[in-house]
Amino acid sequence: MDAATRVLSLVPKTLDDVLDCLVTVGQLLGVRERAEQRRTGLRGRLDAVRRLTRGRARPRVVAIEWFDPLWPAGHRVPEQTACAGGEPPPAAPGEHTGPITCEAVRAARPDVLLVLPCGFRPERTLRERDLLSVLPAWGELPAVPEGEVWVLDGPAYFNRPGPRVVRGAEVPAHVLHGERAGEPETSDCRANSPTS
Repeated sequence: MDAATRVLSLVPKTLDDVLDCLVTVGQLLGVRERAEQRRTGLRGRLDAVRRLTRGRARPRVVAIEWFDPLWPAGHRVPEQTACAGGEPPPAAPGEHTGPITCEAVRAARPDVLLVLPCGFRPERTLRERDLLSVLPAWGELPAVPEGEVWVLDGPAYFNRPGPRVVRGAEVPAHVLHGERAGEPETSDCRANSPTS
């Protein structure tokens, strides 16, 4: 650290923050124009998702970022959900959330549950889904008996602030509306019967 080290601390909370960080880093690396082109392309993908889902019914969505304590996803996830055509209770865009009760989830009456724990790949999430199914009133959430509980790759598309957050809006567009945006997914991410 005795060298002329420069520390850049980036704390993007919204989708725009994440995309603007590309330009900040690009400028420091001497490739600002390339970074701006990349940002423009990523914004174009978000606009394409919005166009695909415009005018559709907006299912109520709750995105779960942690099981114990039960923690709703915040920061970019409400924006990703809204972009994908969902109604994203209970967090506001850019908000750092805190633990909530199962009663709060029930009060939100989610039509769709997105399960995307921080640091868990989908395989581990599926192994640990029983932590959710034992919660009080789990089976009473509208999404559960309808089979609309989806395990998504939190670390890849939702929890980390990088360009792949754009994919984190494209994937839910398919989950919520069957719309294919971006590259096709290779597998079904539905959490088969998390109540069993």
